[in-house]
Amino acid sequence: MFAANLAVEHLINFIVIDDVIWTWYYDRQGTVQSSGINFIQDLPRFMVLLYALQRFKVHDWGRNKDFLPVQVDGEQCHECKIKDEDLGTVDLLLHTSHPERVTHYGLQGRATNVVPVTSEALTKKYGNFEDGMVAKIFWGEASRTSEPEILKKVEEIAKRHPTVEGHIPQLLWHHKFTNPTSAIREALGVPEPTTGGRVLYILVFRKLYPITTLHGRDLFDVWRQCILCHIILWKEGVYHRDISPGNLMWYKKDRRLIGVLNDYDLSSLANAVGPQGNERTGTVPFMALDLLTKEGQQGKVKHLYRHDLESFMWVFAWIVFRYREGVLPQGSRPLDQWATLDAIACGKEKLAFLTNFSNYLPADLRTSQSAIDLSLLALLVDCFWVLQAAHSNRAGDMYHNLVVELKRKGASEQINGEENVSDMDDLLGKFTGTEAWVDLSKPLPL
Repeated sequence: MFAANLAVEHLINFIVIDDVIWTWYYDRQGTVQSSGINFIQDLPRFMVLLYALQRFKVHDWGRNKDFLPVQVDGEQCHECKIKDEDLGTVDLLLHTSHPERVTHYGLQGRATNVVPVTSEALTKKYGNFEDGMVAKIFWGEASRTSEPEILKKVEEIAKRHPTVEGHIPQLLWHHKFTNPTSAIREALGVPEPTTGGRVLYILVFRKLYPITTLHGRDLFDVWRQCILCHIILWKEGVYHRDISPGNLMWYKKDRRLIGVLNDYDLSSLANAVGPQGNERTGTVPFMALDLLTKEGQQGKVKHLYRHDLESFMWVFAWIVFRYREGVLPQGSRPLDQWATLDAIACGKEKLAFLTNFSNYLPADLRTSQSAIDLSLLALLVDCFWVLQAAHSNRAGDMYHNLVVELKRKGASEQINGEENVSDMDDLLGKFTGTEAWVDLSKPLPL
């Protein structure tokens, strides 16, 4: 219930061992455990607990009062009405039973839900969108720069750069709730109550479509647009740091598919002051190899532009190897194990993929007679050759650096920590300059 229900803020549970009972409180920040009560030897205290629980309202048990369950056309939905300084009251009807709802299960963390939404107030302001709207509901880290703040910066950049304009999500409305998970910890005197504290956000966007629904040249074109948008944002001080298939989207405009770099709730700003949260950023199957190491998982490897660019390559391989005509086949699929391994084990598996690429080719792609399939495979071969060469060069530099430092009888310096704009352009140019990339970038004859 807690993992799937967006209207539940916390849970209260009890553990009984012999004649001792403990109260456990669960929310998106973690768990809080009380000291045990011996309900035989300390019966009065136990009765006080029962009397308190007897008087609990639904919201005391964890139900969010702002999300009211309603039935619409026989389907379970949630209604939400929030006061807004500019719009008065914003009405949201969240279609939580819709098959297009996206839910990230888990007892701790962001617990992101993306659901179709309708709203009279927002429709009155923006008009009807042909594809509709979606609401993104999640528990963001309170210490991290919020996604609306980052999107405001992104919108400013878009006004100056055509490769960003139109390639970012359109935020229609947002609200930050005033119920941080740290509040109960502060009241209870828990040490460091705000560390990892979370707060509930709801953001409403124009609906977009995932890149996994595309194939062939359309897939490449949308993917390429997202890469070109991403490098401009990085140079301007917006670091995405979570490139994954779910964050590369598209919409149609004037019969053309427009790629959108989506989801900035784990992003950071170059000029941000103060802590940026304690959450590791990235989705394991698509993270760069440098970050899928013990040092990377401990935060000892600085997240650089090249790590995000490498993630784009893993995303492209994931889609090409697993999807057919924009559909994920049933049954076992190539690379399934990437999604189930821990970070370090996944890194080892991906390194084996990088060094033995041909051994992982799906049989149907290996024998395909489709020109576009062969073009996409050629692009993957070129891109992973560039990746492998870059990894080899860095390994050579690392050994050289180690030898130099040992001769000086000092500790080796980390050479992984900095990069400049020239480094970014040079690395991206190695990919965009490959023969397959150039061929796929050529416009089709009318």
